[in-house]
Amino acid sequence: MSDPVYDSNPLRSGNGPIGIVVAMDAELRHLLERCTATSQPDGSRHIYHLKIGDVRVVALRSGMGMINAAAATEWLILRHQPRAILNFGCAGAHKREIAPGDVIIGAAYVNHGAVHILPNGDELYAGFAYEVGGEAMSPKELPADAALLDFAHQIAATWSPEPWPPELDWPAALPYRHPRIHTGPVASADIWTQAHARLDLLHARHGTLCEDMEAAAIAQVCAPHSMPFLAIKDISNNEFHGVTDIPGGFPEFPTAEVGKRAAALIERMLRA
Repeated sequence: MSDPVYDSNPLRSGNGPIGIVVAMDAELRHLLERCTATSQPDGSRHIYHLKIGDVRVVALRSGMGMINAAAATEWLILRHQPRAILNFGCAGAHKREIAPGDVIIGAAYVNHGAVHILPNGDELYAGFAYEVGGEAMSPKELPADAALLDFAHQIAATWSPEPWPPELDWPAALPYRHPRIHTGPVASADIWTQAHARLDLLHARHGTLCEDMEAAAIAQVCAPHSMPFLAIKDISNNEFHGVTDIPGGFPEFPTAEVGKRAAALIERMLRA
């Protein structure tokens, strides 16, 4: 069987390495285990130099949360001048039919915490605000880079994600199945949403398929730099079917699986 033929790989054009920002070591390790990597302190941060195929990659763990992700992204852009930035990791589902192990290719990024609470208690979504060359921009969402998004679709078309372990907290209300690949907006905020009504509201408002705590912040930093950006997420939890024990430190959280499938797709994109 011959290798698939792809259009030109946007990750191979331009100067500089590919930058990767990941929140947690538990997520980043799935990429590090797939390639040759060296680690070293770099100023105030610890970074990994990777070689995936013939593509140079600089990766770092930002820590969880919007501020950590934004700070790490700005540092990476200024310090290493990447030609594109990728983000991957785990996320919580915004739709009942999205199951653990499903992969979300982020078509756009929404800071769902950017709301005004009006006097009557209603919410007014404010969106993003930034400047490019002195020109004020205020979009409601930030799109993924079109070339990276298209290329992710090409790679995903010939790839099947690794099955989710059925014994690992699979939702009883969902028949067991292999992971599916979805494309749609990713919501981000320093918020972990568990209430079903709120999840439904966010999906209705933004069309979001999942939520994390980093992607929209990375997208907002990339935007004024005109830096191509794409995030790929895999689903670790669906609060419609099983409530994560946050006060208890979520001891059942599937640490060994988080980010595994998103990392696999990122690696395939870099090697293609």
